[in-house]
Amino acid sequence: MYSKILVAYDRSEGGRVALNEGLCLAKSLGSECGVLWVVPPVPYFFFDIGREIEMQQEREEAFLAEIQKDVESACRRWGHPATVARKTGSPAFEIVQFAEEKGFELIVLGHSGHYGAWGRALGSVAARVSEGASCAVLIARLPKPRHDGADARPAADSSHKSHPTLAK
Repeated sequence: MYSKILVAYDRSEGGRVALNEGLCLAKSLGSECGVLWVVPPVPYFFFDIGREIEMQQEREEAFLAEIQKDVESACRRWGHPATVARKTGSPAFEIVQFAEEKGFELIVLGHSGHYGAWGRALGSVAARVSEGASCAVLIARLPKPRHDGADARPAADSSHKSHPTLAK
């Protein structure tokens, strides 16, 4: 059904759910899987501070290394490969543009990556991607706790054997 699946990943809880959902789908469908991290642009006032730019680049490289470790771990867990890419810009715009340029047929992203005032200021990347994408979009959500305290579905990092899609 989907031969190319793109997962937008930012190391948030919603992103972790999306990474697992995307790899699960890719494995079950025999699809190519790509993972994209979008770095928000550095505010214009940082361009006057040279050392700040260098420090920001160092932090980005360290964060990308962590993303690559997460993806490698998830790929081992699901037994399916994925490639990792990085873009800089507005997350929703870059995700949609990258998916179109590379021919992805499905975008998987988390429902919520940032919380509180920061999340409200950013707006919903998931909503913007779902409005702007020319392909299908799957918005992965964190499990909602049941009233008895148990999760409504398996945890995002559970093995594929207990995942509803692959348990059949």
